[in-house]
Amino acid sequence: MAKKQKTVEIPFYKYLWNFYTANRVQIKAEYKDLTKRILSHANPENPGAFLRKPQYEAFEIYVFLKECLSNPRLSDLFDDWCHDKGKFCLKDTTLESGAQDLFAEEEAHRKLSDAAVIGPAIQQLENLRQGYSNYIFSLTMGTGKTILMALCIFYEFLLAKKYPKDERFCHNVLVLAPDTTVLQSLKEIQTFDKSKIFAAEYANVLDSILKFHFLEDDGISLSTMDGSDFNVIISTSQKIILHKRHKDDSASIQLFKDSWNAAMENDPNADLYQIDETELTANQRYIKITRLKQLGIYVDEAHHAFGKSLKSDMLDRSKETSLRLTIDNLAKELERSGSKVVACYNFTGTPYVDNQIMPEVVYEYGLRSAIDNRYLKEVEVKDFKNVKSGTFVQRTIDEFVEIHRGNKKHFKRYEGMLPKMAFFANTVDELTNELKPAVEKALINNGISLDSVLVNIGDEKITKSDDLREFRLLDTPTSEKQFILLVGKGKEGWNCRSLFSVALYREPKSTIFVLQATMRCLRSITDMQQRGNVFLSAENLEILQKELESNFRMSVSDLTRKNAEPAKERRIYVRRKVPVKMMEQISRFKVEPKKVGTYTIFDESFDFEKYRKTEGKHSLRNIDSATIRKEITSTVDRRFSPYSLIAELSLYLTQHEKSGVLFAPSEIRELIEKSSDGMDVILEKVNYANEILYDFVIPKLFEQLYSVKYEPGEVREVVKYIVKDPPQNGTGPEAAYYTMHFSDEMFISDSSAKYCAFNQTESGNKKSFDLSGYGFDSNSEKDFFIRNLVSNNEIKHIWFTGMLTNGQSNFYVHYIDPESHSLRSYYPDFLVEDKDGKFYIVEIKGRHLMSAPSTQAKVEYAKQMAALSKMEYVFIPDDLADMILQEFVRESYISNAVSM
Repeated sequence: MAKKQKTVEIPFYKYLWNFYTANRVQIKAEYKDLTKRILSHANPENPGAFLRKPQYEAFEIYVFLKECLSNPRLSDLFDDWCHDKGKFCLKDTTLESGAQDLFAEEEAHRKLSDAAVIGPAIQQLENLRQGYSNYIFSLTMGTGKTILMALCIFYEFLLAKKYPKDERFCHNVLVLAPDTTVLQSLKEIQTFDKSKIFAAEYANVLDSILKFHFLEDDGISLSTMDGSDFNVIISTSQKIILHKRHKDDSASIQLFKDSWNAAMENDPNADLYQIDETELTANQRYIKITRLKQLGIYVDEAHHAFGKSLKSDMLDRSKETSLRLTIDNLAKELERSGSKVVACYNFTGTPYVDNQIMPEVVYEYGLRSAIDNRYLKEVEVKDFKNVKSGTFVQRTIDEFVEIHRGNKKHFKRYEGMLPKMAFFANTVDELTNELKPAVEKALINNGISLDSVLVNIGDEKITKSDDLREFRLLDTPTSEKQFILLVGKGKEGWNCRSLFSVALYREPKSTIFVLQATMRCLRSITDMQQRGNVFLSAENLEILQKELESNFRMSVSDLTRKNAEPAKERRIYVRRKVPVKMMEQISRFKVEPKKVGTYTIFDESFDFEKYRKTEGKHSLRNIDSATIRKEITSTVDRRFSPYSLIAELSLYLTQHEKSGVLFAPSEIRELIEKSSDGMDVILEKVNYANEILYDFVIPKLFEQLYSVKYEPGEVREVVKYIVKDPPQNGTGPEAAYYTMHFSDEMFISDSSAKYCAFNQTESGNKKSFDLSGYGFDSNSEKDFFIRNLVSNNEIKHIWFTGMLTNGQSNFYVHYIDPESHSLRSYYPDFLVEDKDGKFYIVEIKGRHLMSAPSTQAKVEYAKQMAALSKMEYVFIPDDLADMILQEFVRESYISNAVSM
């Protein structure tokens, strides 16, 4: 008997992320300028940013696959990785902290024999290969998949509008939900405030072009115009899925069928359209969708986030109700009509099915990471063995009351909402005859009104319309319902952030239901990480253990592990208003019209090599070896004619600001004819690379039309307080404060005895702590502060300003972001004054970020500001943060810190 071959998994999505982060600068250089601006604006490192880190990382991979890799099939991309081909020649050895171990693991997998591991892995992806690219983004529940979907869709449309000929971008979108409950949550795509992620001008563009079609009811037809753009169709998969015919054809249909079959006899694709007894019929919505161009399909798998149903629905083409079969047929119909499915993007809660990694996962953010990073509640699980159901209900309600009410008369409120507890029953009879009486008895014993009970079982005889309305209002401050009795709701997309506890006594028919019900109470609420409580029978605890292992590769003890250092809410008071004298200069740029003579656009300053498109082959193991590069022809750039070029130029070239009149097309043409290059040369170059038009031609034409004179303003001294006055949170001397969150490990209070003895200067003034406490983002910042406060007698004052990044500080540097070309604000970490009265602006930064263009821009502008105010700007890599400031200065690190 042959020995079964051991399966070796290759977590390609990890290696893909490792490759991207190691080569982020080179990769982003290939992006459209608009894309760079979108990424820069949405970056969660920005003060007051809306996106969470996993959302942004997933979006980075989304853009990477599209703009750098051109929407590749995963099997092709994996083959390139295995054999050092394509874009994988970019490999950089400058990896972020923690990435070296993963790189070593990657290399070990790469060296495995093709026959044993690599070959079967490629074959597995080939078996799943569709006529379109298919990707899976795995972000655990509660991390913001819906907003991520909206971000990706809106990015697609902005790029498609600016580059309509670029086939990488979607012009229309179909969003599929597994059921009506999840469909309701997808309304957020339509109602979401786009200005939270996009700059105002792009949010306005989106509002003007988007056309939403929300297919909530069966009777709603799809009203898209054939061939139109920027449609977002949101539907359940059942409302557009293909079904087999189960009735005989009428005489007229049979006549049509015969004519159709005769016409298709010589068609090489006739097998796709042939009508027979098992013909798949499309409803009106399906037909309308096939008449749209450049379709992107987004599948929200929240309902199927766990268990075998995901595998069945997404991978099985044999089932007549298979979602994959419908998408495959949509792709074929679109291709037949001259369009295509750009790609299919699937969003799910786990990368595993039956404890195996799904091969098409391109990004993963797991359950434990979400809890550790406080995107979800912590969770505590209790089980009860050999107890009756009535006892189980009484004990769980008693504990819930103790946690959220204690000895007080009223329950605590979280963001103004009452805490909720959900009980799950298997059947309506069980809920009506056993669960509901037990809950009511336990509530009476705790002095709680029975009006706080809400029943939702989906049966109109028991759950009335008022009850459904109350159910939809659960997550609002007006809801007085707290104890929710359910049948079957655990498996649906029920998102209730104020749900703090779930209880499941009877063993359900579906084992995955235990995991689904447990997950319901983990959604985060308030700025502090709260805790959810799960109560199970001993039998259900065993089921939970198995389902966690199968779907997340974790145990119950992994799930319930407490964060070592939870962040605590801190009230930050301003102890002393510190004035800082700064020099300020407001300069003007005066634009005046010029008389245009003969000129040259493509003079010696034009570097065509910057835009030359070539390809070459390298080896990851021999990256420095010479390679023959071959020039390639771009197929994605817009092709301009003389008329469309003039139209495009008219969007950018305007008359003198006092007139505000656009140049007439004839004037723009005259302007071009005065150049020694001429229309033909300009067209040849801008059609080779559209970037030449925006990077070079338009600025050159602007130079011929206008002269720009720099008029330096008066340098004047201004006095600013480092910290702005905090908001009033009531009345009294302690009512004005900022609220922030820091763990004990990363927070230093001004009342700490450890630092009080060192917090005095020779004159008796405070050496630091203009605030009631400092909260640090990293140990390197904290180490620098302690070293230069406690151990350094040469320092007169040191103020930590790095925690004030959300509008609380006047101490910031304006700079122009090199990627988005927009004005941004940068908040340095420290302001330091030495005994001689010299001031230093100090920044602590990770060494792997030092060469980033945004870092370089911050340093450049900060040095300019510091020099104007007769200060010194000091940039310190995090691995040198334990040095005393004077040592760093003495070793001449300041001038070359960024290049180290």
